[in-house]
Amino acid sequence: MTHAAKLALWGILLIGSGSLAQAWTELSPPDDEDHADVESVDPQTLTEDETHWAFRPLSDPTPPAVSDAYGDHPIDRFIAAGWEHRGLTPVATATPRVLMRRLYFDLIGLPPTPDQIRAFEEASRNDPDAAYSELIEQLLASPHYGERWGRHWMDVVRYADTAGDNADYPIPEASLYRDYIIDAFNSDMPYDQFVREQLAGDILAKQEPRERFQEQIIATGFLALSRRYATGPYELWHLTLEDTIDTFGRAFLGLTLRCARCHEHKFDPVTTEDYYALYGIFDSTQFPWAGAEETHSKKLPRMHFASLLSEEVEAPLRATFDQELADIASQKSTLEEQLASCEESEQDRIKKEIEGLDRKLTALRRPGLPTGVPGAYAVYDREAHDVAVQYDGDPAQTGDVVPRGAIASLSPEPLAIPPQTSGRLQLADWLTGPNQALTSRVMVNRIWQHHFGRGLVATPSNFGRSGSQPSHPELMDFLASEFIDSGWSIKQIHRLILTSKTWQLSSTDDASNMAIDPGNTLLWRHDRRRLSAEPIRDAMLSVSGTLDLTRPGPHPFAPMQDWKYTQHNQFKDCYESTHRSVYLMTQRIQRHPFLALFDGPDTNTTTALRTTSTVTPQSLYLMNSPEMTIIASDFASRLMSESDDVSARIENAYRLCFARAATRDEIERGTASLSDLLGVLESTDVPTEDREREAWTSYCRVLLSSNEFFYLD
Repeated sequence: MTHAAKLALWGILLIGSGSLAQAWTELSPPDDEDHADVESVDPQTLTEDETHWAFRPLSDPTPPAVSDAYGDHPIDRFIAAGWEHRGLTPVATATPRVLMRRLYFDLIGLPPTPDQIRAFEEASRNDPDAAYSELIEQLLASPHYGERWGRHWMDVVRYADTAGDNADYPIPEASLYRDYIIDAFNSDMPYDQFVREQLAGDILAKQEPRERFQEQIIATGFLALSRRYATGPYELWHLTLEDTIDTFGRAFLGLTLRCARCHEHKFDPVTTEDYYALYGIFDSTQFPWAGAEETHSKKLPRMHFASLLSEEVEAPLRATFDQELADIASQKSTLEEQLASCEESEQDRIKKEIEGLDRKLTALRRPGLPTGVPGAYAVYDREAHDVAVQYDGDPAQTGDVVPRGAIASLSPEPLAIPPQTSGRLQLADWLTGPNQALTSRVMVNRIWQHHFGRGLVATPSNFGRSGSQPSHPELMDFLASEFIDSGWSIKQIHRLILTSKTWQLSSTDDASNMAIDPGNTLLWRHDRRRLSAEPIRDAMLSVSGTLDLTRPGPHPFAPMQDWKYTQHNQFKDCYESTHRSVYLMTQRIQRHPFLALFDGPDTNTTTALRTTSTVTPQSLYLMNSPEMTIIASDFASRLMSESDDVSARIENAYRLCFARAATRDEIERGTASLSDLLGVLESTDVPTEDREREAWTSYCRVLLSSNEFFYLD
């Protein structure tokens, strides 16, 4: 970095964090992912044998023949072949209790209740296999399934309820896209349709029956949520489109595309022309703008929000709205003429009337849509055009114009994009067409990842040469083919994975296996995993009896007329809620305190893998935070209200927290601890009638902070 650039960056650091991200991006080229000294790939020179595995067509592998001891499930046969080759012996199958808890958290992100545990235990005594299969179907049919798996997709598409600009303006309509995602998973929407609607739902809405008109428009929130920068309308727009292209590539293709903004991709067959072919498609798309701080004493209105009404329904409402604006403008013009000619002693009254009309105009224009017209933070086509290559990613230095299109090396022929359209629909068709193997491979890998803690490809958003090789390439293609053959059913892939003996293995260790495969790459056991942030919070609220399982309404943002956010007075808020964590309001410049503490996603960029940290602030939160005190107190109240017997309360607590019965030793130790706590409280100023609750609150806090509560076997 030059000396001048360093001085500029230092100045920006003094201004504040709102400007830092955009300034750093402007001063630096895109992240090249350590490509700087690697020779570029020329896709035209590659032979079929040299083609990277991810760019080859899907193979049609047959599950290999293995020992009868491993059964006939296709997944088990692929996995067992690796065991036999390396001399591994898988550990035993997990107990029904462990499998039940694992299933609940995997599929719906919630712990089973004591009643659900008892029902499963009873059914398992009669027919274990039928009880297990029936439980899978019950959980897949639960409305909470979409909340759990929709959250995984929200990580990938960098979901947030704010724009990411200097002031981080709120977007109340973003939650419509969140709910679309949840509903799509619950209904098992075919994945190819899910992809097409997120890229081109507004176009499909005009071509297909109107039953899902609004949902298809809302689906394009995937594009609309591309991060905004700076302050003014569409400022630093090339950076927003870089986010669009980067997220598109990683989410659907498992490819890193952003480095091609400045030069040929150093590892994969992606050229700078490919990048600007995609850029032209998205630059021919009208993105909404969420508003901005006051400029010249006027609040800039939101712009280009997508109407959720058909043109014929919206037209009369828009005509009425335009007439209202015209009438107010006419009144203002008349008053301004009077002001120019009247005596000074009447002028104050007229000025106040003009100011009142200005405020009314601002209030009417600010939502970005006519009064009475519902809108979405979504996109639609604007004037279609091709764009020029930007040398070094600089919009001020342009080269040859590139036709709109897809990645040439992965396309048998150029996209047939009509001149008057953006090309998003053609791009979506290409992405889900029969010749694009990456789309199905990437998604089945994501599903596998969330069931095992690690994908068959350990870099789920990078299938290129700089990513990881698949641990089981034949299994990868088998699952991808099954995915397509099932009609792109995500739930069918769940069934296939969850009914395998491989997924049902316990998480116990084995010294001989560890010596051969210490990383458990060959899946001879099920890796023990810590719950992610949302299931931790949801489970705490669930066992305390305070979790609200209904879908909440809109976030309680302040009324729009009160928004006075600037880069020096940014929007920052955190709304209390007992609803599931997927419904928490999340920002871009400020992370939700709980989700940030327990490794929630980065809302500024696509998140393929979450980190799992163990840090001191987590323990301090569990021991000292007011929120934990409230949850533990509610948990204590629940236990006390359901039984007067200490042993019965402890037994109930263990079933709620750990989905198992308490041992005799645990009941004895718990009883002794509670007695000790009551003894300590006798020497304090805690009122006598509150001491029992305080003792149980302390006991409950310990259970909620335990490893067994936080980890999934």
